[in-house]
Amino acid sequence: MNKTILAIALAATATTAIVGTAQACTTAVYHNGEASLSTRSMDWFGHDEAAVIGTGKGVKSVYAATKNAEATTSKYATLKIKSFSESKTELGKGIVAEAMNDAGLEARILYLGRDYTAFPEGTADTPDVSALEVPNWAADNFATVAEVLDAIENSKVDIIEAEICNLPNSHGHCTQAPVHYQFADKTGDVAVVEFVQGELKVYRGKDGEALTNNPELSVHLEFSANGKKSDGSIHPIDRRLRAKEIMTDMYARDVTDNIAAKNAMKAVANSTFAGYEQLDHSLETPDVFPTLWTVHTDRNAGEWVLDRYDTWAAETYNFTMFDVNKAAPTTLGIHPQDK
Repeated sequence: MNKTILAIALAATATTAIVGTAQACTTAVYHNGEASLSTRSMDWFGHDEAAVIGTGKGVKSVYAATKNAEATTSKYATLKIKSFSESKTELGKGIVAEAMNDAGLEARILYLGRDYTAFPEGTADTPDVSALEVPNWAADNFATVAEVLDAIENSKVDIIEAEICNLPNSHGHCTQAPVHYQFADKTGDVAVVEFVQGELKVYRGKDGEALTNNPELSVHLEFSANGKKSDGSIHPIDRRLRAKEIMTDMYARDVTDNIAAKNAMKAVANSTFAGYEQLDHSLETPDVFPTLWTVHTDRNAGEWVLDRYDTWAAETYNFTMFDVNKAAPTTLGIHPQDK
């Protein structure tokens, strides 16, 4: 893609792809020396009601509402952030947006609009995993990115279309899942998985370490390859570029100390989130578009620090807060207004 085409693509994306949606969750994964870290923002109009849930290994789960659903007994204890508690799927209320297990595997779901996303039809002989259940399924059952990709790329499961209704500010409407995924593990392996108009696309290593929303990742990578620099907008393209620029600097300085890397990753988060009270001019009617929460992950320590936009103190979660061998969920934290 040449620079003229890139400029046209950017203009089109800026004016059409996020008008009316304006989701711009952004993630960054860093691995160097002692540091094995991630940061992720959740950006949406409306209260998230995010709850942090710890679940011990040995839980029996079904990952789709089909006759051919994948069903397992979980191998790993997990921490999960369950978002949008009033939204409805075929398997119940809410969706797991972020998950980490006690082996150090992270799995997360981010917005990718239906202009890009479509999942292929499942096959009769392959178990189904709902597109909205992928973080659950991955964190429950796998220790590494390689294991997750083996299951997806070698058709051990079919990731199938799923409907979600009553997301905040959707006025009760339903939509097919507009999502893509990022996975990371303690070894530093990282991958992005997208289904673009039914075609599986997998990006591994440096290509997958920073992720945001529209357009599909291949377009973001073209911008990077052609030397585009970030500016001060909250458009997803710019936010991903800022994450990449800061992490490129971290690698250039060889930041290997865990504390120093955590401090630098806070800079990534603060540079890529939408802001708490920032007017979003990408909308037809500009409105305040907050980052509802940011989570900082230390994969080696099995720790989350969760910072909600409308509370003062950050919250810390880890695997010592519940019985990892008890096959049951424990709610570790909810938004204060939901208590």
